[in-house]
Amino acid sequence: MEYICISKEKIKNITEFLIDKQIIFHPHISPNGCPDFSNYLGRNYILILDRNILTKLLELVRKGTLNDNYLLKVISSLMFWANLNGVTITSGLALNEYANFKQSDVDASRENNIFKKIFKQYPTKFWSGLATGEINTISKVKLNKTKDYMFNIESDHYLMHYAEMLHIMYLYFDEKLSIEEKMLNFISWNKENLLYCCYTLVYISLLFSKKIKQYKSSKLNNFDKILKICQNQAWDLTYLSFWSTLYWNEEKGNTTYLFSTMDKELKKIFKNAHDIDRNIFIKCFGDYNGNIIQQKLDNIVKNRNKPEINKDILENLIKLEKQKLRKKIKSK
Repeated sequence: MEYICISKEKIKNITEFLIDKQIIFHPHISPNGCPDFSNYLGRNYILILDRNILTKLLELVRKGTLNDNYLLKVISSLMFWANLNGVTITSGLALNEYANFKQSDVDASRENNIFKKIFKQYPTKFWSGLATGEINTISKVKLNKTKDYMFNIESDHYLMHYAEMLHIMYLYFDEKLSIEEKMLNFISWNKENLLYCCYTLVYISLLFSKKIKQYKSSKLNNFDKILKICQNQAWDLTYLSFWSTLYWNEEKGNTTYLFSTMDKELKKIFKNAHDIDRNIFIKCFGDYNGNIIQQKLDNIVKNRNKPEINKDILENLIKLEKQKLRKKIKSK
């Protein structure tokens, strides 16, 4: 058992910093990034890190510090908070994304070895020291033994979201359709091909209503760059949809899954998806068009036979959507 001597004031300051920066999320405990564990005491907690946070954590222990003092405080505060509260941290999805990007397990395995060593080498006092500014460096991570791991696996979640993003991009380039018509088109296309994902519906609503960062025109003049945009956004949606399969029936067990990200757009998608006071379609498209879109979705969901989905079907759909997208771009 580890013991640490730290004042209540420092604990309060670190916790309030994380709350202020809105780093930790959960649909019920922290729908807006401000955790409230009042009704969830005595549970086991697992914190899922996104790729950006994991990358900075690994950079910190490799170098012994970070050049950016703000990021240094974010990472160390998060590590201190998790250690202090007995929260288990997992990096599996972030490593899956990295291995998929590299199309290899080698680098992801190396990162996982470092990640595992972090919890053996660094006591909580190191994280509190960095978080409070009492120190600005720690010893570099030391690896004595390494193991090989398998992370280069394309999940159905990712393939589904990649197919979605290809069709969303297809609609993005369609200058003949209004934004409301694009929404209705996507909902109909989704009906025929995939399961509905609330996070995707929120994302496309924010995208077409220009309430979220738009694609840079400099990256829309090359097909490979466009595919890269689709892949990156598909991974963002994969974090949220995969996480949702863990948290949706947590009341049946004693484990609660939290998610941590610094990504502003990912935060915006999550917050809007769990804003129970506002309908996302009405928020983005107004009362009239928003209600039309919502009614169409409700009618489909109420009477729908869910399509069969497997890896082969998803890969064929991706192939088809790539062809459609390429043709659409060439016609512009």
